[in-house]
Amino acid sequence: MALSLQFLHREEFESRTLRALGGGACMGIFAALALRLWAPFEPVVRLTLEPGYFAVLGAALAAARTAKGGGWGLRAALAVLPVFPFLFSAPWPLAQSVAGCIAAALVTWLGHGREEPGAPVPVALSAAAAGVLTPVGLYVQQVLDANFLGNTALVSLVVGYACVALFWSIGTLPSHLVLHTDAVEARGKTLQGTLSGEAKELTTRALGLYQQCKTSALRLPSSPGRQELLGVVEKMASESFSLAEAHAGLTAQLDSVVAHDVDAQVKELRARAAATQDTVARRQLELAASSLGEELNHLDALGRKQERLLAQLHAQVALLERARVSFIGAQGHELGTKGEQAAQLARRLKGLGEESATPPAPVDDAARPATSAATRLPS
Repeated sequence: MALSLQFLHREEFESRTLRALGGGACMGIFAALALRLWAPFEPVVRLTLEPGYFAVLGAALAAARTAKGGGWGLRAALAVLPVFPFLFSAPWPLAQSVAGCIAAALVTWLGHGREEPGAPVPVALSAAAAGVLTPVGLYVQQVLDANFLGNTALVSLVVGYACVALFWSIGTLPSHLVLHTDAVEARGKTLQGTLSGEAKELTTRALGLYQQCKTSALRLPSSPGRQELLGVVEKMASESFSLAEAHAGLTAQLDSVVAHDVDAQVKELRARAAATQDTVARRQLELAASSLGEELNHLDALGRKQERLLAQLHAQVALLERARVSFIGAQGHELGTKGEQAAQLARRLKGLGEESATPPAPVDDAARPATSAATRLPS
């Protein structure tokens, strides 16, 4: 099986990064104001604002989002828990790294904006990545401060804190990555999040049937026949997902155009043509109505193709259901004892696919009929 890396909730990660940048920059402004106000007391007590804590705090507070309730509790935890590594006087950059770990774990666990908490493994990976990248961000901040920013206190703090916040936020990326060992399964799961209605239900059903068939096939002894069997099942599922993608594309295309509005425009143009006395103007209006009428026929043809795709998707899912039943029958008769029997089952399933395959009707021909009620010009 080919490996597939899936990027989940990309918009959430991008918006989190932007909020973290803004939070880090705001914390930089706050730090500059605090240092300026503390300047008269500097000879007595020196004020030190640790960017490894304050920059991460600003980024985490701005990035954290809760689905409902618990927001104040999460923000209180983000403000308090990352302080503990600094209380134990841990050496640089251990304290900063641990603070970044704690903040990233809290944000990816409870502050990702969804009702369900984050999974343990992605949360742990995000915490580890943030723990590594936070000191990197601090190092980049020091390089920028030493070589480019100089003594500009406000600009130095704003840019430096934003830099640390950016690296910390990038560390939360593993919570959005899922590694699949099956590219077909990953494709089905991706489609589930983009489809809606009946197509989504059929895709979910097809994905479940594919997983069951694959599990049954992997129970058979390793042989060329088993590999052929897995290939047939993968092809069935891939064709189902292709039909679902094509149906979704047509649905989006049809939703962007309202057929009733086009029909109303055709009727309005024909009425204007009938009321116009000028021959040239009447001919132009009739040609415009004819052109819009052809577009309306094209929309009707696309609608019929959409219905055919949905019907083909039903048939393909039913084919996967028959394949699952065939696996059940194979297990009942102990067909998995020999590789030749697995090959026979593969050929049987392939035959089912050939029986159910129907050539798709050409849509372009139906989309542009020569004459119709909507396009026919009065003689």
